[in-house]
Amino acid sequence: MKVFSLLLIVFFTITVSAQTIEVAAGAYERYNTPVTVRLKKPLPANSGYQIINTTTGITAPAQLPDSHTLVFILPEKVLPGNKVRYRLQPVAPEPATYPVRVEQEPAGLMVLVKGQPLLFYHTLEAMPPSDSPAYYRRSGFIHPLFSPKGKILTDDFPAGHTHQHGLFHAWVNTTFKKHFVDFWNQHNKTGNVEHAEVLRVTEGPVMAEVQVLLRYVSFQHGEVLREQWTMRFYPFNQYYLFDCYLEQRNITSDTLHLNKYHYGGMALRGSRQWNPADSLHYTTNWHVLTSEGLRDAEANHTRARWVDAYGIIDGAVAGVTVYDHPSNFRYPQPVRVHPTMPYWVYAPMVAGAFTINPGGTYRAQYRYFVHDGTTDKRTLEAVATDWTKPAVAIIK
Repeated sequence: MKVFSLLLIVFFTITVSAQTIEVAAGAYERYNTPVTVRLKKPLPANSGYQIINTTTGITAPAQLPDSHTLVFILPEKVLPGNKVRYRLQPVAPEPATYPVRVEQEPAGLMVLVKGQPLLFYHTLEAMPPSDSPAYYRRSGFIHPLFSPKGKILTDDFPAGHTHQHGLFHAWVNTTFKKHFVDFWNQHNKTGNVEHAEVLRVTEGPVMAEVQVLLRYVSFQHGEVLREQWTMRFYPFNQYYLFDCYLEQRNITSDTLHLNKYHYGGMALRGSRQWNPADSLHYTTNWHVLTSEGLRDAEANHTRARWVDAYGIIDGAVAGVTVYDHPSNFRYPQPVRVHPTMPYWVYAPMVAGAFTINPGGTYRAQYRYFVHDGTTDKRTLEAVATDWTKPAVAIIK
């Protein structure tokens, strides 16, 4: 038995070490960026791994969110046109606390980066203020979203728009079985979005991953869409970086029609200190800057590869940039930027109607870059490049 176990360990070590990873920078400088590579041979996802530069010996932790996918943070600068090779090695799993933790609380999931809060995802229904109707209760959204210095960038149940909540996704003007359904505006009493289940929570030396299931419910016809969010959180704490992969499946035998409309989709509701309708907390307006150089209301119904929303919170500037992805429907998607209220949304229906057919799937993915202080366009474009034109990693 001991001989068999020893042979198994040797075989496992050889199998891992045989997988050499080549990372090509392409036309851009790369550093401190998440890299994902598809493995040729599956490996146990619950084991420990690291990469080691075959020339310099520089190492970095690596993680398998599944048996065929490897993720690591590029540990060294790679100049445009250059390549670097790493050998994958097994290591003993670290017993220490991982840099990104997910704490399961009674009302939801709190994500922390190196001990500091990043965001809270609501699994239980949050109840509206006592002076608002109970139909505004909502689950399946993110609030608060914190900056690295602890500024709260989002709002929920905001004055003037009680139905909006931090980071959330909902469709507004839809038709299902010849009936109008609004999943966004709860006061229309036609539909809603709600959290259904936490599917998976994974922590590791490189990232944490949370997968949750939500339901889009028509009050007349029942559940229409089943929506899955897969969120990956990285260990940076000078800024925060996380990705959200969204997949909606029409579980019915009827078509959901998304009508041409001026808003709806993946939204961000900004701080109550930016809300002129909130006389108790308002201090100053927020600002919006898009990848195309458009600011504030002039960005409304234009297309944007990224949108940076920022302003003063508790006396200091903080903000969050949301990046569209080339794989998304109608990329770069149109955006709705409200002229007076602090919210904006990636809204593909601005460009025209579309459908999610029976059994069909709508997919989208977005990257979030959360920062303190103002951020220059060069930095924002560098984050965009790593997201939309990533370094190419292959197994040699």
